Amino acid sequence: MVSIVTKKIHGKEYIYLVHSVRKKNKVIQKTIKYIGKKRQIPKEEFACMEYSFKKEDWFLNDFIELLSYQDHASMKKASKEYKKYLQILDSMSKEKEKEKFLSIFISNSNAIEGSTMTPKETFNFLFNGIVPTRRTKKELHMATNLLKAWKYVEKNNKRFPTKEDLCQLHKYVNDNIEEEKTLGKYKKVQNYIGNIYTSSYLFTEERMKSLLIWIKKAFRKIDDFEVAFQSHAQFEIIHPFVDGNGRVGRLLLNWLLQYKGQMPLAIHQRSRRAYINALENARRGSLEPICKFCYKEYINYYNFL
Repeated sequence: MVSIVTKKIHGKEYIYLVHSVRKKNKVIQKTIKYIGKKRQIPKEEFACMEYSFKKEDWFLNDFIELLSYQDHASMKKASKEYKKYLQILDSMSKEKEKEKFLSIFISNSNAIEGSTMTPKETFNFLFNGIVPTRRTKKELHMATNLLKAWKYVEKNNKRFPTKEDLCQLHKYVNDNIEEEKTLGKYKKVQNYIGNIYTSSYLFTEERMKSLLIWIKKAFRKIDDFEVAFQSHAQFEIIHPFVDGNGRVGRLLLNWLLQYKGQMPLAIHQRSRRAYINALENARRGSLEPICKFCYKEYINYYNFL
């Protein structure tokens, strides 16, 4: 079992997460993590510590494809056909296509997090300089921030993403929204998704390190689309930043797709409930729903185009 113990050092009290094991008539305690100066720990925060200690926040233990070969082939074909379409366009038309996608991606990614800006308003604001009426400063920041973050992805997606890249994306995404002291840094306090547990901040660094290692290995073992979809769900369960995890997670998903030469994915706000349900299934250990969800979104977008 795990518990919190207090240790007195040089007259000051500090708390630690420890694991106790009974061996015959003796209880042996092993320190797992240093927490900090002595304070009250809310039961939900301690529950997250237990959750992470038991590795219930980690489900990428294998390299298994959950979509069919035909599904993989359909996505690759859709991506390839759209690339062919882009090749016949002149430079101005290509730029317009890119702006259209970004307006859809940015408005929908932000709408999933509560923004009310439409794709048309987002397009006019970001690319024509027309500020929409009755929209908050936060919504405007969310739009410009996500565009800056996307440009960073676009500039760097020929290489594998690093921790530093993810932290930089977080800085862009939550600039003028989140406190400066937590921007671009993994969480040092506990966060939740409603009443759902996320990885304990005590374990975030190692979980994220494990995630990047898994992605690298997975690209050699399973389909590229599956790597992007499955790792996206794991990222959202870790929830490594204080805020902005959904937007950063969807940027990472697209970084991975483009790193492997595939067209990006825009998850629509109209599919929010199905998206959240798929992530909740992943938390319970079933990755198939998130893979199927992302497959549908991908095919719907490019088939429609």
